[in-house]
Amino acid sequence: MAEIKTSAGTTIHIDAGGISTLVGGPSGTALGGLAEGVTTAEAPDALLARLGLAHDFARLTRPDGSALWVRGSAVSLLRPPLPTETPPGGTGKATLLIGGAHQTVAEDIAAVLAAVNAAGGRL
Repeated sequence: MAEIKTSAGTTIHIDAGGISTLVGGPSGTALGGLAEGVTTAEAPDALLARLGLAHDFARLTRPDGSALWVRGSAVSLLRPPLPTETPPGGTGKATLLIGGAHQTVAEDIAAVLAAVNAAGGRL
């Protein structure tokens, strides 16, 4: 179990193995893959280091230029993005399926494949 202090100031306990994505933003770091939305003020890199999970996550770039951390073993599919998966003005070169959710990223398929597999993926 891992202890997380949410952005609202509540201390919760989670199974850190359930975290599949992290997205940093102005309201904090959103943890994906848990049963409910959890946001913490802790920076993604610091959180992963504290939990001993840094080697399990690949850092990628969302089409809007923001950073996305993806657990390599949670990625089940990688393909070119559909036209509807890249926002206007965004750069999308690859789409991943992570726990049933699609996420388009700016890196090309070869770069994503290398990053995901280096983080424990099996693509």
